[in-house]
Amino acid sequence: MKTIGLSFLVILAGCVNKSHDTKADENSSELNDTIVSEITDEEISEAAEDSTDSATGDEDEGTSGGYVCVSEDGKIAIESGIYEGGGTAPDYWAYWTIVDDNGKKRKLSFYNTSYHDRVHAIHKNDGSTYYLVNCSAKTSSAFTDEWLEAYRIVGDSIREVNITDGGRKRDEYGFHISYDIPGWYFATNGEGYDWIFEYDPATQNLYVPLVDDEEILDRYEVWHFNGNRFVNTGHQPHKGLHDSLAKYNRLISCFNTKDYIIRIDSLDSRELRYASWKLPKTIADKPDIIITGGKRKEHYGAPDELKRCDDYCFTKDGYEYIVNYCETKLISNGFGEHHDFLLVKKGDKIILKQPEI
Repeated sequence: MKTIGLSFLVILAGCVNKSHDTKADENSSELNDTIVSEITDEEISEAAEDSTDSATGDEDEGTSGGYVCVSEDGKIAIESGIYEGGGTAPDYWAYWTIVDDNGKKRKLSFYNTSYHDRVHAIHKNDGSTYYLVNCSAKTSSAFTDEWLEAYRIVGDSIREVNITDGGRKRDEYGFHISYDIPGWYFATNGEGYDWIFEYDPATQNLYVPLVDDEEILDRYEVWHFNGNRFVNTGHQPHKGLHDSLAKYNRLISCFNTKDYIIRIDSLDSRELRYASWKLPKTIADKPDIIITGGKRKEHYGAPDELKRCDDYCFTKDGYEYIVNYCETKLISNGFGEHHDFLLVKKGDKIILKQPEI
């Protein structure tokens, strides 16, 4: 169930709350100047590690209670958050805790940076390690930028390095996207943010999302780390999706009920395709039902009515499958509720009606 205002813009805003193989020089004086100018650092004593007291300086006001991510080897932990009152394009802060070359923990403070929500340790065959950091920043109420940065621990600080091989920092392309937040939110039912620049430590594959006109397609450029560098292996569909569904243009909707997983894709022919699985099956299994030739239906309402969401209609063997079937209820002050369902009908008889979860 969603509580939504009559204005479409209010609907959108209300749904958003997220190649050279060169060895790096280990001289800490070579640190990227823009990083050094923004860092304050301090050694963390054992007593300080156990303390829950927060900083009291002016710069530290509003920099608590952020999201924490930790690298697989435990050598970098990042707490990152948003300053209060930042509006639709807010400012961000981050505290890094690193384990330096002497095994000591040090805290690096960034008071004007991007939002960091994932950090991964990349171990090279030569024994060195560098770290991929997922970064993002909202540019307006409806759009955001996301990108990757890479760092090495050097002495008691960090240096920005190349993403593909951890070598000396240089211009790289293809690791930065700008996209429409509401479009991706609704297409993935709010679950697709972890798919953006996803790194799988088991396979050492990095999934860089493909974007068209600021819409994420749920297709990916896959980079494989071979022990020395990331190598581009080409375009692939959604990670783990069954091979029978590999050919599609873009994701239209992921829709889950208590018993079913539904996926709707747009094909190169502009047709819509429906695929469904009954739980406990997953998208890695062969779908129970595949239907092509579906239609998107747009609904209109009077100015004083709550507009229904679009739904997707498919037919097969006398059955009609309607995904995102919408029922609305006005509450007060121009606001109301949307209740979205998977609806299966045969003629006028409703065979199945399950709400989205």
